[in-house]
Amino acid sequence: MKYRRLGQTDLEVSEVALGCSGYWGDRKFPEKQAAAVVSEAIEHGINFFDTGHNYSAFNAEPRLGRLLGRILTHDRGRVVVSSKAGTVVPAGALFRRPGGRVKDFSPDHIERSCAQSIANLDCGYLDILQLHGITPAEIGEPLLERLYAMKRRGMYRFLGINTHSEPDMAFVASHPEIFDMALIDYSVVQLDREPVIRRLAEAGTGVVAGTVLGQGHLVKGKIGSLRSPADLWYLARAWLRPSGRQLRRRSRYMRETLAAISEMSPAQAAIAYVLGNPGIASCVFGTTRVANLREIVDAVDRILGGDSIQAIRRAFELPWRTPES
Repeated sequence: MKYRRLGQTDLEVSEVALGCSGYWGDRKFPEKQAAAVVSEAIEHGINFFDTGHNYSAFNAEPRLGRLLGRILTHDRGRVVVSSKAGTVVPAGALFRRPGGRVKDFSPDHIERSCAQSIANLDCGYLDILQLHGITPAEIGEPLLERLYAMKRRGMYRFLGINTHSEPDMAFVASHPEIFDMALIDYSVVQLDREPVIRRLAEAGTGVVAGTVLGQGHLVKGKIGSLRSPADLWYLARAWLRPSGRQLRRRSRYMRETLAAISEMSPAQAAIAYVLGNPGIASCVFGTTRVANLREIVDAVDRILGGDSIQAIRRAFELPWRTPES
């Protein structure tokens, strides 16, 4: 495993981070299998674990805390634990009842959520607290004052944001005095993110890439092959959620391009491209299969050739934005 400095923090994070969410954290997914994924990650040098208070219907954090328990108790500095606050509805459900409050960025709620995350994970403190989908309009002095007070009390070390909104990413780049890092969606079908990634990196903000395999759409046969309940869950997500449908449309041409790269697997090529961006500190990858994790970890030692990079860039420029695609 290779490691990179996260922005201007003192955190050295593995180039591949384990995303602890989705079906991995679902109560229906056996904890023994979830533990095997975490053990494999640790064995291969992954030290960065990303989760969220509401992930997997509020089950991901407690599960991760149990599985990292010995390390968190006896060697806390060995791992970087990142969690999120601000979303009040359970993530991981394929259907959501319309109406009702989805987010709460009030100072009291953020502090309660952070405290609950620390308790769930039994980790003493969070290395990174991310505000989950917050907008500039929701960032006010009362919230910032509370966050600074929480940091002084040792509840978390560094502040981040998790966002899929490019204007919000630009806001973060303009305020490095507030945010230490940003977890954003960036993959080979989102190369238009690269200018804002440069802005973030130039501001000293650590950038972590999520959705690096386009929720599985970038790998031919990944979505639709039903070998386990996990496959059914990911297939339903791909078709039922708007984000999944959009990624499916965008990935049509890119899938074939990645499959034609001979020097590595399509998934490795997608990861290698993202890690080839010097503004990226780490890629978050989630899985329920040990074999998938091994394949992705192997990508850190692989470098795309110039022809392959150009092929990816050409595929991105193809007309995936048209309705017919």
